[in-house]
Amino acid sequence: MSINSRWAAGLTALALTGALTAAGCGSSSNDTTTSKASSSATTKSSSTSSAADLSAALGTAKKATGEPLVLGLLNLESGPVTFPEYRQAAEVAAKYINDYKGGIGGRPVKIVSCATDGQPSTSARCANQILDKKPVAILGGADIGAPGAFKAYGRANIAYLGGIPFTPVESNAPNSVQFISISIGDNTATVAYAQKDLGVKKAAVLYTDDTQGKHTGLDIIAPAMKAAGVEVKTVPVAPSAADLSSVAASAISSSPDIVYVNSPNACPALLKAIKAVGSTAKIAGIDPCTSPPALKTAGASAEGLYFAQPFESLDSGSKDARTMLAAIGRYGGKDIALDSIAQAGFSSIMNIQAALDPVKTLDTKSILAAFKDGKEHPNFLAHPYLCDGKQLPGNTAICNAYQMIKQVKNGKVTTVTGKWVSGADLYKPAA
Repeated sequence: MSINSRWAAGLTALALTGALTAAGCGSSSNDTTTSKASSSATTKSSSTSSAADLSAALGTAKKATGEPLVLGLLNLESGPVTFPEYRQAAEVAAKYINDYKGGIGGRPVKIVSCATDGQPSTSARCANQILDKKPVAILGGADIGAPGAFKAYGRANIAYLGGIPFTPVESNAPNSVQFISISIGDNTATVAYAQKDLGVKKAAVLYTDDTQGKHTGLDIIAPAMKAAGVEVKTVPVAPSAADLSSVAASAISSSPDIVYVNSPNACPALLKAIKAVGSTAKIAGIDPCTSPPALKTAGASAEGLYFAQPFESLDSGSKDARTMLAAIGRYGGKDIALDSIAQAGFSSIMNIQAALDPVKTLDTKSILAAFKDGKEHPNFLAHPYLCDGKQLPGNTAICNAYQMIKQVKNGKVTTVTGKWVSGADLYKPAA
């Protein structure tokens, strides 16, 4: 997100910015000595202030020692779609907890990772390689091929904690604990907000006419609309469609109150087409529609777009947001794409540390029991989680379905409201 990306460099550059500003407003050339002294003092003051702010956000140092606890990680980092920011942010979080939280039970956490390519066979091979490293648990990653690894995890009787639950396997496996919901959680929350807060009564849903697009559009979004009492029209979009004007015209032909765009690759073009055909309806969409490249391509056509994310924004000023940004600044993560994928990586490590730090014996039974204890737990950057198997119908490993509603305003992502929204009651899993 464009706002968040500035924070990564901003924490380490704050003192320099202050110094340059002070120098630009200095005394005249007749008082060079005074000017230099003033500039030096300002630089020192800004540096001290920046260091103090950073230290305050990180907290008190508490170094972990001893033999590392290994967390295995499979993450999609090869192929046309990759998510390296998940691993990068998780590694930053591990460094942070090792230096400031005493690791887990006083021992440092070490992440051992294997890059996957989206193919279940590759994930299966990676899983066996990771298990050879004797991890205490698996840190869930951003891996669409993860189902290929779960047979190996089952044989090893190892817990799978956090990550991005792209598939039903992560969302239902008995050894899985998921702190967020995507695909279902975010879309149903957007629908709930549209119906309750925007007063939407009629909707058009544009979905990519492929397996994943049909599933999300026809099995999640449209049924949730109907469950909310919204009249809905669904419009397929061919993956290779060049001219989207007819699709956009079809979408607005029923005079909908909102047009919902579920097409990651074609989102900018669809938003342009919707505006070009004269639509006055509100617009909603999915998280990929709001990536910086997508917003740049869509331009003014993305203005007003509503969507949901499982995390609060990193520019919110919250304690968790300040902690993550400070850790990114402290451990050199300025090149990490600070999107919701990165937030998931950082958040997962923080949640794992908080739950497992007091556990004396870190075997799989005890690890899972620490999360599945029937109690609500703080969820870093997100709504509290409760692993009772009841947070999202048909997804027993999902411990939290709440989302923050965001909107594109003036080309930037903003948070619409400070309240968490769930549309879990609108989701009816297929029989």
